[in-house]
Amino acid sequence: MKIRVAAAFLAASTLCGAVLSGSAAAQVLPKATRDRIVQSTVMLMPTGADGKIDGTLGSGSVISPAGYILTNFHVVGDTETRKVSEWILVRTVKFVDREPEPTYWGKVVAADPNLDLAVVRILETFDQKPVGGLNLPFVDLGDSNVLTVGDPIFVFGFPGTGGDTLTYTSGSVSGFTGENTQGSGRQWIKHDAQTGPGNSGGGVFDEKGLLIGVNSAINVNKSSSTITPFARPLAVAWGLITPNVPKFVVRGAGSGGAAASAPSGTGAGTPASGSATPQPQWPPTIAPGQSYQVNILRGSGTPRTESWALTLNDRASNGDLKGTATQGSQTQTGYVAYDQKADLVWIDLTRDGKSMTSCAFEVSGLRTSPWVGRAFYYRDTNADPERIGDCQALVRTGAAPAGNAASTPPTGAAALKWPVKPAVGQTWTVEVEGRGMWTLPLGSRTDKGNPAGTAVAPGGQQWNAVYYYINNSSGEGVILDMTADGQTYLGCEFVKSGLSGRSLRGKAFLYVSKDDTQGTGLGSCVATLK
Repeated sequence: MKIRVAAAFLAASTLCGAVLSGSAAAQVLPKATRDRIVQSTVMLMPTGADGKIDGTLGSGSVISPAGYILTNFHVVGDTETRKVSEWILVRTVKFVDREPEPTYWGKVVAADPNLDLAVVRILETFDQKPVGGLNLPFVDLGDSNVLTVGDPIFVFGFPGTGGDTLTYTSGSVSGFTGENTQGSGRQWIKHDAQTGPGNSGGGVFDEKGLLIGVNSAINVNKSSSTITPFARPLAVAWGLITPNVPKFVVRGAGSGGAAASAPSGTGAGTPASGSATPQPQWPPTIAPGQSYQVNILRGSGTPRTESWALTLNDRASNGDLKGTATQGSQTQTGYVAYDQKADLVWIDLTRDGKSMTSCAFEVSGLRTSPWVGRAFYYRDTNADPERIGDCQALVRTGAAPAGNAASTPPTGAAALKWPVKPAVGQTWTVEVEGRGMWTLPLGSRTDKGNPAGTAVAPGGQQWNAVYYYINNSSGEGVILDMTADGQTYLGCEFVKSGLSGRSLRGKAFLYVSKDDTQGTGLGSCVATLK
């Protein structure tokens, strides 16, 4: 079994690379708490460049019922090349005396090789069908900042010693140390619970069963023959969790489990009390007259904070709202738009129309005021993004109620009216959740008179597509069918309530044959008239 080594520990450490003889803590977690953590602990197995399982494995904790998993970067990627695996096999525990079963496939949605932390999102079942709305067992998040020496801790994972079944060990907090496992600081938790190679990425829990750390590494001191395991405190992970994970639950220390605030010192600002955090409507309305206070917190290069005031009073040629952003005597052009393909709200600031600072906000980042997101820098329009820090955005004035970002059509283009009847000569974009986006020009008709065309995916794959407008005893709506092989169909269904501006928002289904009348739900489908 290969064991990847993080750069920060090359000199003196091995990542979970040995079995330790830890001392057990006196406390024992209640059975109900242990059962919940067991069901939320998963084995992660990354794929190599050839798409096959590469032979390594690690552990992870499901921290959101929507299928988000917190783990180590070195479990799902290579800390030297800073690249992550394309797909991650997620194996779940059905029985504690059996190896975990292959259940899902996931992708890395957030990662920081310097912190050796990553977030994986479950996207497909093991047989590669898109997942619908997940409601998985998950663990509650605690406050690692209140830990002190001697506090009991409990570790769950798959160390790979004694087989690949789940292993539960206990110990206590031995101390804290700085970033390079030397000097002062709380960047690492030292503990004495027994761990092994596959414990990397697994959860470390306090006496209430709250996740307070990620088991990550061991330090081997050859001169003194001592071995010390290290866990990343959860406080270090908040920069990845807050902008990227919806519906996580925080429970405060010393409150019996319920909390009304985020962990001390984290700045997360996304608390929950006993249930999943309510989600805002998504996407938000972006309308003329809105003003934004945009704060860019640069963490790379020269650390600094920029604060820009942006008012939307114009439109770009593609219909995105824009305006002038000011900071003192400095000015930039600012844009605010909802990106359906990436499912993000972007705020872009540029002086020359080429280089650009961009803030990306997911639905999880809108739980707070101001919004919380990630900051990127583009050298030019063709450059890859460079992560430079974090963003905050406060909608100050003129903000319309939350709703659909596509509700205001581009200048010169009238909003669609119901009933929508697609016609030859129109060009549509069609996005199916988790499947990508197609461009569909309607250039012909079927023998029944329905408008049809060839939908082209970004990779060039072509799909035959047909639009239908129906109004019968079953109801009124618009249906779009697309197929690449004449056997398997993607179908989108739209009704009046999904009409907004020049877009139809509805549900997508997969039909495996012409005889399949039920279909499998794929999630959302958005069709927009260009």
